Amino acid sequence: MTQRMRWTSAPAVVTAALAALALSAAAGAQPADLVVTNARIWTGDPAAPAATALAVRDGRFVYVGNDQGLSGLIGPGTARFDAGGRRILPGLTDTHVHIEGAAMSLGRLDLRGAKSREDLLRRVREYAMALPEGEWVLGRGWSAESWPDPTPPTPAEIDHATGGRPAILTRMDGHSLIASASAIALAGVTAQGPPDPPGGKIGRDATGAPTGAFYEQAMGIVTRHAPSPSLDRVRELTRRAVRALHEVGVTQVGAIDSREFVTTHLMALDRRGELPLRVGVSLAGGGDTVPGWRPILAWAAANPNPTPNVRILGFKGYMDGSLGSRTAWMLEPFSDDPGNSGFPLAMAGSGDLAELISLAAKMGLQPAVHAIGDRANRVVLDWFEAIPDADRRAVRPRVEHAQHVDPSDLPRFAELGVVPSMQPYHKADDGRYAEERIGPVRARSSYAFRALYDSGAELAFGSDWPVVSCDPFLGVAAAVTARTIAGETFVPEQSLSVEEALACYTTHAAFALHHEGDTGVVRPGALADFIVLDRDVLRIDPSQIERVRVDRTYVGGRLVFAREGE
Repeated sequence: MTQRMRWTSAPAVVTAALAALALSAAAGAQPADLVVTNARIWTGDPAAPAATALAVRDGRFVYVGNDQGLSGLIGPGTARFDAGGRRILPGLTDTHVHIEGAAMSLGRLDLRGAKSREDLLRRVREYAMALPEGEWVLGRGWSAESWPDPTPPTPAEIDHATGGRPAILTRMDGHSLIASASAIALAGVTAQGPPDPPGGKIGRDATGAPTGAFYEQAMGIVTRHAPSPSLDRVRELTRRAVRALHEVGVTQVGAIDSREFVTTHLMALDRRGELPLRVGVSLAGGGDTVPGWRPILAWAAANPNPTPNVRILGFKGYMDGSLGSRTAWMLEPFSDDPGNSGFPLAMAGSGDLAELISLAAKMGLQPAVHAIGDRANRVVLDWFEAIPDADRRAVRPRVEHAQHVDPSDLPRFAELGVVPSMQPYHKADDGRYAEERIGPVRARSSYAFRALYDSGAELAFGSDWPVVSCDPFLGVAAAVTARTIAGETFVPEQSLSVEEALACYTTHAAFALHHEGDTGVVRPGALADFIVLDRDVLRIDPSQIERVRVDRTYVGGRLVFAREGE
């Protein structure tokens, strides 16, 4: 079990921290490239949590301590920044983003704000009117749970709103979509077929006619017909996505993307010096068979660090779907859908995913597996347990989401050395309807941040962007306050302190991405990734955490984002 020091801000510890962190500024030492003074630095190191100044040389911290210790590190070419007493944190790590999906979403219709089916159709209509002739309407982000009438629009209604243009509107969780009648026709879906694919479902009415809903691995039946953007357009949107991450203080991500996107865009941008973001990749898109994955795993094993800022960690697999779409794989049926316990996706259902996990671990690659439902989590933990202990500890398997876990399975994460890679802002969203879906008893071990943290598991946080916002302070707020988007409180007994939540975005997240020591901490020798906040997240009322904004973001000591006026 992981032995974790507890956070404290006692004066004696702060004094010891300054002494421990300070490097000697002996005469003749090389000047730093950058010094920051007059700051409140939370270092991310429990043994030495605080400082007021730092210095950077060649992209790494060379000094962390008090302002007085900087004198020998300031030369004629040293840049200086007076933080004005503001809070500084290590650069934040988001362990779960889909960079390609996020980039594409920046060029599509955002439906998160739709308050009803009529409002959704209005947004679709206005968006379609501004499109050039022949373009599809591609939208994402809608969720019907808070609508007065949660019934999604019909294919004919969507067609009417688009003026006959094909349309695909993906639900916020990315596990289902609704399509227009014209898109359904182009996909060749009728009352006569095609059949549901393994791990997917086509929504049909009593006559067999498609309702417009496509779930999980049936979504590709429609989406494969949508036109693809140009290479230049994808590059432009990818740069915008990286900028959006910097704006909220994210300097490192666990990216879940295809090999094609990684090689064609991320690596290409990095070689040109246009990717100021540290990226640990879990490759996706290998299909539903082990033979389909073998060449991808072989490439991953042969290319662990293909460009300076891109590292290939392993692969991403899927056990099940989502709570919102009722496709999570549960031990018992959904409370509001008694005939439905969800289902495993194709490779999980066939058992081939267990073989893929074993194969990856033998190759030294990290399995990162999506599991939402309690049955999905139990089965994937069983499969991880089958990995020889030394191999498992080396690759650090991750369960992505780990949202609904049976209480008897919670201790297994720490016992097995499995990382629960969770997205706290999902709690703010799903908390609106989780008890309706699974009942109050099962909900008590949902989003079990406190139970997992206290067990010694290396609980790591991320966002799942573009499913929800990439702003980590929304995640910190959800983990600390247990407040939902609707303003209610959901399982507050699983809440963390602010410093614990920050640890899940820094040191724990860096561990999950095999990058601890170098990232997630402000300490001499570590990479100089840090952020400057507009207010002190450690001192404000927790109700104000979601309002925290980032004034500056540095990657390797280089300023990559500054808010207007900075």
